[in-house]
Amino acid sequence: MILRNLLTMTGLNLAKAGAMVLISVLIAGAVPPHEYGLVAFAIPLMAFVTLLTDLGLSSAVVRHPGLDARQAGTALGLMGLVGALAGLAVAAAAAPLERALAMPGLAPVLLGFAAVTACGLWATVPRALLERHLAYRRVALVEAGALLAALLGFGVALLAGLGIAALVAFHVLLQAVRAIGFTGLARGLAERGGRLGAIAPLLRVGGWVFMTNLLGFAARNLDRFLIGAVLGAAALGLYGLAYQFMTLPLMLISWPASGVLMATLSRMEHDAPGRAEVVCAVFTATATAVIPLMAFLAFGTRYPVGAFLSPQWAGLAELIAVLAPVGAVQAIAAYNGAVLVARGRVRLNFLLGLLNGVALCAAFAATVWLGLAALVRAYAVVALLVSAVMVAATCRAAGIDGHRFARCLLPGALASAAGLLAAALGGGFEARSTAGYAVSALAYLAAVVGVVLLLRGRLLASLRVLVHTRVASAPR
Repeated sequence: MILRNLLTMTGLNLAKAGAMVLISVLIAGAVPPHEYGLVAFAIPLMAFVTLLTDLGLSSAVVRHPGLDARQAGTALGLMGLVGALAGLAVAAAAAPLERALAMPGLAPVLLGFAAVTACGLWATVPRALLERHLAYRRVALVEAGALLAALLGFGVALLAGLGIAALVAFHVLLQAVRAIGFTGLARGLAERGGRLGAIAPLLRVGGWVFMTNLLGFAARNLDRFLIGAVLGAAALGLYGLAYQFMTLPLMLISWPASGVLMATLSRMEHDAPGRAEVVCAVFTATATAVIPLMAFLAFGTRYPVGAFLSPQWAGLAELIAVLAPVGAVQAIAAYNGAVLVARGRVRLNFLLGLLNGVALCAAFAATVWLGLAALVRAYAVVALLVSAVMVAATCRAAGIDGHRFARCLLPGALASAAGLLAAALGGGFEARSTAGYAVSALAYLAAVVGVVLLLRGRLLASLRVLVHTRVASAPR
């Protein structure tokens, strides 16, 4: 059951990530960096408003052991109202922010993201109700339908020559279809008539999750606000695209797997011996996929960026190379919240979020004045250190020692090393032609696949844990 749910959500996010990479490349070819920077600014602002109004309810709904239909209905109605108010707040702030930040064209983008904010909040509770019942196939069905509708809208808008508005249309359609679909599927899991006081236990747990998420948001997005305000929209466009590549493993694997992992661990006994095996299996699967991917991005993006993007994007490959190792480590550290919240360690989760937020925000504030390259290097160093602390806390909470954790990383690390060696022997990634680059890339891929096959016994053992672990769905 766990493996099926993980594969369902990972496959879905693979499609999402592929779509976002395709969209980013198409937009980068159609608009200059300063226009891309407008959306790179609007997305974290929308996420900030969503975070402030989410109240941590989605995580609390998934975890709460005794949630009834009336409580679910109350949470659903509350999020619908809050979403509408949050969308209105973003719309009201659009023109003042454009004037205050001297970013022409920002207001129309923010007006579109007002609808994105409202619909995104509307979708949180019904999606969480489906996750609570481990209905990941239905979740994936809605997400896939929303993605297809959004891609269709984006394609039509781009062909019509709407430029950056096509990207805004993508996000609006994506969230609108999600909100409608999740609400329809979760209708039988919620009832009207509940009192607001009845969800006080959800709000208490959600409060700790909210504060942790707020700190995580600051750590992930203050850099964009500072870059936009201090270095301008063009620098923000470069950073935003590089950051998107860094978060590929989070989008592809860790974020969807974290939701499945938390829902699964919450259904298991706190002292069940299988908990550590499940966490180790997720670590192993994640590291095997993520480390080779990010090693390739660190060394192999210079040629395609130079060959297929305009000179306005000069410096993008260097930013990706610095951020790629951070993406690999954060993909493992991202399971910290799932493990700690499932065990009820919400305060420790908050303290780690506090460490992460304070350390990264301090690094951003201290280095943005030195330029984009200095900020990115400082971010990489601090993020790696903080992620190591989070991984240590996750392993301790799950009962995993250092030797066992290192074994989880071994297949991915060996596959990456073999791939880089094979690419170097094939001529290296610094090729002067597309054919030469393709030879090196294929050599890398072949070596990675070969090592993974050699170590298949270790990987199959992890898969067996995920296949054979059984947990019960939450009661209706």
